[in-house]
Amino acid sequence: MKVECSCGAKYEFEVLPDMRDHPVKFVCPACGLDASEFVDGLVRRELGQSRVPAGVPVPVILKRQGGPAKARVLSLARDAASASTVPEAGAGQMAASDAQFCLKHPGQIAAEKCFICSKPICPKCMQLFGYVCSPLCKAKADSHGVRIPIYEGQKSVADARQWRKLVWVSGSAVGVLVVLLGLWFWYSWFGCAPKPVFSVRFADPSYSGQSAMCGGGRDQLVFLHGATLARYDLGSGKEIWSRQIIDREQIQRAVDRQMQASKALIDKANSEAWEQVPKMPSAEKLNQMMERDAGAALTLHARGQNVWVASHDKLVHYDWDTGKTVTDLRLQPGFGGLVSRGNELLAVDTEGGKTEVTHIDLASGDTRKEELSGEDSKFIAEQATSAARVSNSQSTRQETAGLPMSAAGNDVGKPIDPAKAAAQAQRMSLPEKIALPAVVAGNLNQQRALKELSDQGRPAAGTHTTNPESSFSLVPSKDGFIELSTRLLESRIVTRSAMKAGSGKSVLEGNVTAGRSMEMANEMLNEMQRSNGGDVVEEDHSRYEVTLRRPGLPGSWTGEIMGPPKLFPLDTVNVLAGEKMIIVLDKANKKLWQSGLNYNIARDLGALDEESATYGLGPCVERKGSLYVFDEGVLSAFDLASGNARWRFPSVGIAGIFFDDHDMMYVNTTTASHESLKYSRQIDLSSKVLSVVLKLDSRNGKILWSTQSAGLVNYVSGKLVLTAQSYMPEEKDDDNPVDTGFEKGPSLRIRRINPNNGREVWDHYQERAPLDIAFDQNTIRLVFKKEVQVLRFPRF
Repeated sequence: MKVECSCGAKYEFEVLPDMRDHPVKFVCPACGLDASEFVDGLVRRELGQSRVPAGVPVPVILKRQGGPAKARVLSLARDAASASTVPEAGAGQMAASDAQFCLKHPGQIAAEKCFICSKPICPKCMQLFGYVCSPLCKAKADSHGVRIPIYEGQKSVADARQWRKLVWVSGSAVGVLVVLLGLWFWYSWFGCAPKPVFSVRFADPSYSGQSAMCGGGRDQLVFLHGATLARYDLGSGKEIWSRQIIDREQIQRAVDRQMQASKALIDKANSEAWEQVPKMPSAEKLNQMMERDAGAALTLHARGQNVWVASHDKLVHYDWDTGKTVTDLRLQPGFGGLVSRGNELLAVDTEGGKTEVTHIDLASGDTRKEELSGEDSKFIAEQATSAARVSNSQSTRQETAGLPMSAAGNDVGKPIDPAKAAAQAQRMSLPEKIALPAVVAGNLNQQRALKELSDQGRPAAGTHTTNPESSFSLVPSKDGFIELSTRLLESRIVTRSAMKAGSGKSVLEGNVTAGRSMEMANEMLNEMQRSNGGDVVEEDHSRYEVTLRRPGLPGSWTGEIMGPPKLFPLDTVNVLAGEKMIIVLDKANKKLWQSGLNYNIARDLGALDEESATYGLGPCVERKGSLYVFDEGVLSAFDLASGNARWRFPSVGIAGIFFDDHDMMYVNTTTASHESLKYSRQIDLSSKVLSVVLKLDSRNGKILWSTQSAGLVNYVSGKLVLTAQSYMPEEKDDDNPVDTGFEKGPSLRIRRINPNNGREVWDHYQERAPLDIAFDQNTIRLVFKKEVQVLRFPRF
């Protein structure tokens, strides 16, 4: 029988008779391959046996052949043997007693044998070729279909494994980066911006409105839209109830009375042959105007499941489930009015010679009455009557006008508001700015003609009247009312010019071009301002005696102050402001200290309550042992205990301040210069005063960042800093409509500002202006003329 080993050696041997009773042992002398099992199988087939006998194996007697083999090739046996022996760990390792040395790397002990030629191979060889000794054996294995196990220590396998790992890590990193970039892009452009979650539309427009979030889960929306009071469920968007709360029949009766009075006046003018006969007003327009005024006089107060609506003469409590009237409280108009103090509303009644305070708890709906002590009650009632007489006898503040774009007869004789005029000019289109001098010149000529026809000269400046009698008012505070009594000691009204002196040379004398349109308009408007008496202002430098006391409690404070006194009740102190100075008193009316200011304080009490502080608190704010005061041109920080000024920050036009959780200040102010305070009546249409938001360190007044043209801050809570900027054009005059087609339309822009750097996070824009806007965490409530809308955005 002839055989060929996988190493290429060829042999022949004779099949002997004793091979029937003994297994055959065959080991290749050339490569040492033990193929006994395979050769024995060939012998069994040659002898016609199916069972392998037991006993001591009989070695075959081999003869080396030089020619081609005509028997089976032993390499086929290698494939069969490798399937069962090679994958097992350590199956191919040589015993220590049979250790061989690698033929390619002298001195290296062989760890395996080549799967094809059975040559001993060391770990270095295996790093290159795995379980074969050379590329030739690898090629033979591929050509014969022999499966070679993968050696994990092979360099190509390790490199492939590293590359696969690198590709997986890189792919994962790229995938995560793509996902993060996608999330950032979605959040920056779509996800973070407010989205409508509720909307209800109306067929007819309204010109006033308010809204409030109510209910235990704050998932109910109660709103006023003109004369409509309604409650909606925000989750489902369904209406719970809605009702009209204005008496239209009463308004119609008032219209009828007005029409009758107008007719009587016209008949009298015709009978007496007046030069100018009044026109009969439109009943429809009168009705619309009265309904609009009645709706604007309504104020919504809502807490929990209690809904209240106040007007000038009554306070009505509406049922939560049905919207029907539960309580109707009559209010005394004129004195005191309705005062908001936290969750309470206070109403003062001085009728019948006694003073009675009604407390309305907005959260529970309970009401209680408190009558002040006898002497205090009588004194307050008398002072209230005196204050009402004084109020009726004093003239109202002189009205101002904007740019004279309509007929001159509408605003003839009225001083021009420089800020209003400049704002209108900035919103003009280029054709309107070019045509502005011609329009102003036409109005100026008409005004001169009207004055000559009426024989009126230059109008006198608005007179400032002071009352020599004592005045009295009740000022609400968190601890009750404070009686503020003032008595004029010495009247001193100073009139000064609030405009710059003319240069003497008219712009019209030079080269008149379209590029000088604003200069020409400025010159004519300032001439009109002087002609209308708007170039002077009156300042009250009178000396007053002021008395402060608490009703029913002992102790009072009396002192003199220059200028009209203003009282600002705070948490632990009361601040009395006069001309360029403040006096700080404790709650027992004991004077603590006083300090001078650079300018006068020109703000009312509206910004002392956080709920009504749309643009921030002020002008006096108490916080953590400090008192912050801003006048017309400077923000000052005082130590509340000693009165020492810690720092001062100059800024003109401060509207209010907010504080965040870290006691950092957000200041709403403008880019106006201090010169504008001195020349407050000077008209300059080219001046552009922008809104500015400043973040200051409350400890030292240092600017952390500032941003312009983002509107004013309206809401600060945690990491939320929201600004709002809206513009609603004035209603056109039906008698003299002016529509050039270039007018700027209404708009609303809400921005979220990053509290760390002042940069914009998102911008929400609508081409309409709201009647009312309110913020509550990540919810924005908007009331428009024909829609009530609720927006939400992610808080992170």
